[in-house]
Amino acid sequence: MEQLLLALSGWRVGAYATFGAGSAMTLQALALLEEGDWQAPPPRVVVIQDGSQPPITENLLFLRELRAVAGTEAQMLLALVGDPEDDDRLPPLRAFDFTDWQRKIDQMADPYLRLEMLAPSSEDGEEV
Repeated sequence: MEQLLLALSGWRVGAYATFGAGSAMTLQALALLEEGDWQAPPPRVVVIQDGSQPPITENLLFLRELRAVAGTEAQMLLALVGDPEDDDRLPPLRAFDFTDWQRKIDQMADPYLRLEMLAPSSEDGEEV
């Protein structure tokens, strides 16, 4: 995972947290960011998200909460993966799903929030 993120963003992983399985996990992830002693502030934040699921309000709210804690100039990367399976936890995302997320991220109008596929899809929009 760390190698994939380094190749995608050029950033080293300094810490990680799980979110999305309840408010306690979300608060823990936000606290890690807020209380972290970052070598080169502002922090750089990567969120890995199952992009095969639509960009629901809870996910977008979490990104806004991250922005509030990280600061207005922190670089944020939302790295999308396809529908995880037992034999492939980080599959490629279909182009259609990426476009759905891109529309929502564009609506947020956050100049320091970037959207990427963690693993690229094929040219025809299907998973590779």
